Amino acid sequence: MPTLPILCFNDVYRVSQKYVAQPGAPERRKLHPDQAKEDGDGEAKINVAQFGQLLFSHRDEWADRKGDGSDDAKEEKEGLVLFAGDVFNPSVESSVTRGSHMVPVMNALKIDCACIGNHDFDFGFPHLTKLLESTNFPWLLSNIVDQHTGTTPEPLRRFWVTERDWIATIPSWPEHFSYRDMADTARALSKELRDPKGEHKVDFIIALTHCRVPNDIKLCNELGAVSGEDKSSEHGVDLVIGGHDHMYYIGNGASKSWTGFSGDHTAKGTEDDKVCHLIKSGTDFRDLTSAVLTLSPPSSSSAVRKQTISELTGEHLYVMPSSPASPEITELISKLLSSVSDTLSKPVCFALTPFDARSELVRTKETGLGNWVADVLLHAYAESGIEGGSGFVERAKDDNIKNAQGKDHGADVVLLCGGTLRGDSQYGPGKITLGDILEILPFEDPVVCIEIDGKGLWEVLETSLSKWPAQEGRFPIVAGLAVQWDHLLPPNQRIKSIHLIKNPIGDEDADEIEHPGDMVNFVEQEDGTTVEVNQRKVELGEEVKRDGSRVYRVITREYMAQGYDGFEGLKNRKFIVDDENGQIMSSIIRSFLLGSAYIFRHKQLMDAHESHLSSRTDGVLSRARKEHSSPNTSLASSPASTRGGWGGRETQSQGQGQGQGKRTMSMSMTTPRGPESPVRGGMSDSLSSLPSHGNGGGERGWGQVRRHVVKHDWRSIRDALFVGRNEHMSDVDDFNGDKERSRGSAIIPKPLITKTGAVFIKKTSEDELKRLGGELAIVCPLVDGRMRDLSEDK
Repeated sequence: MPTLPILCFNDVYRVSQKYVAQPGAPERRKLHPDQAKEDGDGEAKINVAQFGQLLFSHRDEWADRKGDGSDDAKEEKEGLVLFAGDVFNPSVESSVTRGSHMVPVMNALKIDCACIGNHDFDFGFPHLTKLLESTNFPWLLSNIVDQHTGTTPEPLRRFWVTERDWIATIPSWPEHFSYRDMADTARALSKELRDPKGEHKVDFIIALTHCRVPNDIKLCNELGAVSGEDKSSEHGVDLVIGGHDHMYYIGNGASKSWTGFSGDHTAKGTEDDKVCHLIKSGTDFRDLTSAVLTLSPPSSSSAVRKQTISELTGEHLYVMPSSPASPEITELISKLLSSVSDTLSKPVCFALTPFDARSELVRTKETGLGNWVADVLLHAYAESGIEGGSGFVERAKDDNIKNAQGKDHGADVVLLCGGTLRGDSQYGPGKITLGDILEILPFEDPVVCIEIDGKGLWEVLETSLSKWPAQEGRFPIVAGLAVQWDHLLPPNQRIKSIHLIKNPIGDEDADEIEHPGDMVNFVEQEDGTTVEVNQRKVELGEEVKRDGSRVYRVITREYMAQGYDGFEGLKNRKFIVDDENGQIMSSIIRSFLLGSAYIFRHKQLMDAHESHLSSRTDGVLSRARKEHSSPNTSLASSPASTRGGWGGRETQSQGQGQGQGKRTMSMSMTTPRGPESPVRGGMSDSLSSLPSHGNGGGERGWGQVRRHVVKHDWRSIRDALFVGRNEHMSDVDDFNGDKERSRGSAIIPKPLITKTGAVFIKKTSEDELKRLGGELAIVCPLVDGRMRDLSEDK
């Protein structure tokens, strides 16, 4: 009987990692003292070069595929190397490269076919198309249809299957991509592919999926991927190879002689696996499956399946510290990581106020940096369709994203702890590098979203304040909340009130600059340029009551959601976005800063006839240009001063025009001067050289006729995240993704052609863009009093 060998793996993220022994593998071992000294921490490690060598050694055992005698033909083998999704994120390296460093790695592994995973969309579909077009194997996504074309989105291919559940958690899922039921899609493809009069006339079908174990088991049962039952006369699939779950699991339809650990068959969700032909191969270049399918013809003459699987045998292969490494991949990884290291010194934003991550501050009080990070994370999943209490909630087609409670954002609250912010240093004011961001946010546990009631939220916040003033790391960093507390009160009794922050998105056409609740600060430069920082004061919304009457969606770290660092109250909560769907903090911040830089650059163009991939980007830039080209008369001239906030100090500004005599709450802000300012030395060369346009004309420099507005509100944050995930960011990204993707391969990436055209921007604006070169997003972390200690001065 004919046989087919298969090597398969899924969900790989880090090219190098500490070794954690998997079930069935040899025990974890310390390195030899000489190796320990080299690695610095004495911990055993594994890497993708060892995984590659393990894969190659088993692939080399396969028979050569008959060909025409060419070198390419000699490389072909009578077997399949298959990948079941998730490779381009999350990892610290991907926060730098946006997944580009994984392209040559995957190309080197001689993969025959792959399916897309949820994390492959983390940096948006436009960027994903660049990654896919630089690989040397096909990618599949058969049950998603582009409504504009009625076909599978380019450059993906049709055959095989993916799952709907994780689609709900992709923040950048294109709204014109529609889902089709997995089982229905598989049956329809089975009819097409097995048709004896059709083009393909296939013998059997393997479904590559990216979904959870229970859904894969259900799919096997529905589509006849089972042993011991005659399904030859039914359309469906013969084997399911899945990803998404970071677990090793072999269905009960495999041979009992399977070598090595085959999975926990008593785990929740596996109850319906009676005889499934299912393979799920762990995660992260630690596990590899080598399987052999023994095929036999059906006994019935009316069968639609020409071959069925009579036996599924295989082996769980392990990567260990002692595993040999591929020299070619070792050299490749060295070059890739060198590029990553070089990029860490490149600036990604300009901070008007310090990124102050000193431990004695972030672990004991509200900080501007903590507020800024939390505000961005509040909108990390605002563009997702998320699972509501009564069923699936589709992503809205406009800006008004609703959560299950009808609010205009995806989550109500962010809750982090002061220990999240590392580095123990003050960065800026001035240019902040990508290395600084990764030093401040080094953790690789994903950002998740859970549900918790008011009582639980009170208890968690009391716990986080209970150890003050000890610098234990649990001091709360929040967004979406205003908390009054008193450090003089006993632990677990310190909170006086908790309110949601009222910060509506507002009318898209409204001039939000002149909102009477806005905070306005100015950074005035020697050349007359004015940088205006516009941020609303804290306005109290709904009170959070200490009972179970209201459920809130809380974004936090997976580490905290598991109850670590004293956060027991976050354990065992319902996940809206879990650890396998969430992104890491540094990746989210990276997308936000890229989107902000894109908006900053394009709002300055004299000729605004860009061709954007998303029509929504046009609206974002239109609003930004209105602010950018406003008259140089200020709305107010309130200087930066001491911290206030809700319930804080009021200052009487003495500005001119509409801001005259306006009473506002002032927020703390350090004003940078001298050479390291955003418009002199640091960024001003390109700005001040721009011809003026909009108000005044003439030959005067930009700074003499206009202001630059730095907005920090919910709409501007969400706009930046959207643009960062839905437009090509190459022009504002210092990492050379094209160069990195071409390493180790003769592949020349094809020019990206989309339905909106092959050009990124009109020729009349290209020269303007070149002169701009090097602009950064301008950010201004501020303390606004959202964590107000009533006895701060006592």
